[in-house]
Amino acid sequence: MRFKIADIVFDCLSYQPTDSLGLDGSSEDFLSTEVPDVCIKGYYSENPDILFKDEDKVFESGILWDVYRMNGLPTFVIKINPDSQKPYCFARFSTDFRYGDFFYLNNNNEISDGRLPHPLAFPMFHLLMISLLSKGYGILVHACGIDDHGKGLLFAGSSTHGKTTIARLWENQAVILNDERVVLRQRNGLFWIYGTPWHGEYDKVSPCGVPLEKIFLLQKADANSTGRLNGAIAASKLLSHCFLPYWETDGMNFTLEFCANVTAEIPCYELGFVRDNSVIDFVRCVK
Repeated sequence: MRFKIADIVFDCLSYQPTDSLGLDGSSEDFLSTEVPDVCIKGYYSENPDILFKDEDKVFESGILWDVYRMNGLPTFVIKINPDSQKPYCFARFSTDFRYGDFFYLNNNNEISDGRLPHPLAFPMFHLLMISLLSKGYGILVHACGIDDHGKGLLFAGSSTHGKTTIARLWENQAVILNDERVVLRQRNGLFWIYGTPWHGEYDKVSPCGVPLEKIFLLQKADANSTGRLNGAIAASKLLSHCFLPYWETDGMNFTLEFCANVTAEIPCYELGFVRDNSVIDFVRCVK
């Protein structure tokens, strides 16, 4: 299987038949036949004898996954539950995240319909994308992305701030790229936003991209209102809504610089909005 997300093609190889691997409906929209940029292999029957040592751990999420650096290679470990010391699966990557091997550590990990977990299932694919983007490709933003007739609008915000509401209000007016996670890249001198498979409550995602025109930082409000943000304030507020590669020093430096560059070029606003269609015309009129 090959997937194309944000103009990056991922090739997923497995010795299992393709139809035996689990794949959710959103991911199917991103299937591709193009030449791959990233190649990964999934293993289900081979259990390598690897000891995960505390001294090799470089980041602990506090939830289901941790990051190790073993023999110089970044390694993601997914646990069965937050309190478990037993890995469910792990993936070992090259330092540029262009190649990787995924290992599922037992043979009793079928998902509900009898299929095996896909090697690029969440959160592994999500972590791979964050890491890969930090190698000079772009950033993954906690945001709703909209293609308003060729104009890219990015609505970034924390949970409950209205990203899914924005998606639902605009669904008959524009193309919704995603209501939860959007890739932001610079291509050929322009900043672009792209849909991803990792949505929130609104599941009508798009694999397409569009040049970015404006960035809005969502706020709860009783009336539609905007305030222009500039300089370090704009960059820091956008950064606060990025999925950060804490385990990659160079990646963190790139992400900081990228946020500064994009907010220096793309108008950035705080947006307070009423939860009705009036916000659509209001946003379109923002100068």
